Amino acid sequence: EILASKLLGYDVRDVLSSSDGRLNETRYTQPLILLSTIFAYEAFKTLNAQVQAVAGFSLGEYSAFYASEVFDFQQIIKLIDQRSSFMQACTLEYPGKMAAILGLSSKEVEQICEEASSEGLVLCANYNSPVQTVISGNEKAVQKAIELSKQKGAKRAVELNVSGAFHSPLMKDAGNKLYDYVKLIPYQEPIFPIYLNTTAEPLDSNDLYHVMRKQIQSPVYFEQTINNMKEAGITHFIEIGPGTVLSGLIKKIDINLEVTNLNKATDLELLKGWLTTYGFIK
Repeated sequence: EILASKLLGYDVRDVLSSSDGRLNETRYTQPLILLSTIFAYEAFKTLNAQVQAVAGFSLGEYSAFYASEVFDFQQIIKLIDQRSSFMQACTLEYPGKMAAILGLSSKEVEQICEEASSEGLVLCANYNSPVQTVISGNEKAVQKAIELSKQKGAKRAVELNVSGAFHSPLMKDAGNKLYDYVKLIPYQEPIFPIYLNTTAEPLDSNDLYHVMRKQIQSPVYFEQTINNMKEAGITHFIEIGPGTVLSGLIKKIDINLEVTNLNKATDLELLKGWLTTYGFIK
């Protein structure tokens, strides 16, 4: 924690306990979520479980890079500090919104985005589950897509409380700046496969720098990622880090997959039992 504060240039505890709105800014949110996920992963490592592959959702892809030892702690903290700062600058220069559409297929949401694009840029940014898609783009176009979704029978269509149009071309400048920064940083070969947001396939480390540039401005294919991991023989998933949203999405993708999570200290003993039951701890 002290090292993280030193690397980030601000007191982590101070930001966590602040009420001045900093926690809503991607500049601070990203490093703090990453830190909590890393700490949870380090606790998970003490169980010596067998890991077949990793994947992350959006920012979580950086936790996956850390878990597979592509980057070390100092590298990943500096990387996410730069990424969050480039993205924050983009949100100010190219403001936008995101919204979650529930109860329609991704194909239907793609068609809605096409219709709404008369008002500006809007496209599918997160393919979360068979009935949940997140859209991203210019505010007017996103609002239009929300209206159209409701008209076409969406169960819910709600704007997300985020500071910009992430995973859309409005983040292109951030991607280019990140590429210029990251291409100077050495990396290691991953110790296990990392399924990527942009392709839903395992990383070819020769493409790493281009992958990181593309990820900021491209959709997250989460549903396809889980399906591809399943096809590769992966049947048990652990969500590591704050929240249990991904666990819920995985169950919506395939109810037969076994899913658990580790997001607080008290989960560790339960997780140990779960891993032992399924034979992942010897």
